[in-house]
Amino acid sequence: MKRTGAWVAGAACATTLAFSATATAATRIVYAGNPNKLTQKIAAKLIPNVKAFGQKYNPEINNFFTQRVTINAGDTVSFRTEGFHTVDLPGATKSDLPLIIPGGTTSGVNDAAGNPFWFNGLPSVGINPALFARQGPSTYNGTTRVDSGLPLGNGAPKPMNIKFNKPGVYKYFCDVHPGMVGYVVVKAKGAKIPSAKQANAAVVKQITGDVKTAKKLAKKKQPKDTVDLGEAASGGVEFLGMFPGTLKVKANTVVTFAMGPQTRETHTATFGPASVLKTLSDGFQGASFPSQGVYPSDPSSIVLTPTSHGDGFANTGVLDRDPGTPTIPASNKIDFTTPGTYHYQCLIHPFMHGTIVVQ
Repeated sequence: MKRTGAWVAGAACATTLAFSATATAATRIVYAGNPNKLTQKIAAKLIPNVKAFGQKYNPEINNFFTQRVTINAGDTVSFRTEGFHTVDLPGATKSDLPLIIPGGTTSGVNDAAGNPFWFNGLPSVGINPALFARQGPSTYNGTTRVDSGLPLGNGAPKPMNIKFNKPGVYKYFCDVHPGMVGYVVVKAKGAKIPSAKQANAAVVKQITGDVKTAKKLAKKKQPKDTVDLGEAASGGVEFLGMFPGTLKVKANTVVTFAMGPQTRETHTATFGPASVLKTLSDGFQGASFPSQGVYPSDPSSIVLTPTSHGDGFANTGVLDRDPGTPTIPASNKIDFTTPGTYHYQCLIHPFMHGTIVVQ
């Protein structure tokens, strides 16, 4: 599940988007995630020193570009994956596949002091095996599921080219990011549809609006004694960082770690020795996730001191705002009782890190 920000360094070297010159009348390209090079080019015009901006906030846009594409029956949509996304055409089910499903029973997980964690006996969780590979035919009429699967290999995955033969409006999903949906509008053969040039202009317009949103989002303020795990806005615009990066509080302050109301991401706020955090973070790259990273470190009140769980470990557990995972909360609280400096990170996005200074 580990992902890097979608706006990589080197905006000055951005080139024009490849699809604009090569798309044919019978094919339209849809990107799952923002096209990086075009986004860099647009951001360079709208944001001073965009390279530093991107490095600081790791912005990404969890959306399809464009969200609505119009074609004629018999035409093809070429779905291109940019980032950690899927394209799920759900067929008759009309709902996406779950990303995470329960596995076996957690057992034998102890803290550094040798005490069993409270979640022993609860289910472990991991990635849905149905997403390990592409499934379904190369044509789609709304009856049989077609899914790209997760981009788990090295390098960019091959495009998923799907031919649409039956007129209608077909909704599709990203299985990773809730709220990330798109539509293929299929009109009868010969019906008037937007030209390739118009379709490409719609992509530019969508990205331009998102970059402007991101620029405003960077200035968002947080309530007192609160850390936002990332910042988000409509359209899937996300900043993958802790806001604020450093928070100073008095001893015995309860800090709230919260997901923004429009986020499509999943995060943790996890404290402890660097070696422990690395092991847990690496565990999120496998098929089964570490229960010590998924569940909160304590079942109710979480108190962090340098000796919590024997080594200063505390974890909010996985947080999100996905309506498909109602048992996962959107926030959690940690009570900082002892003066000191406490570093933490998101286990799913290990480049997201922050500091709590208790005075």
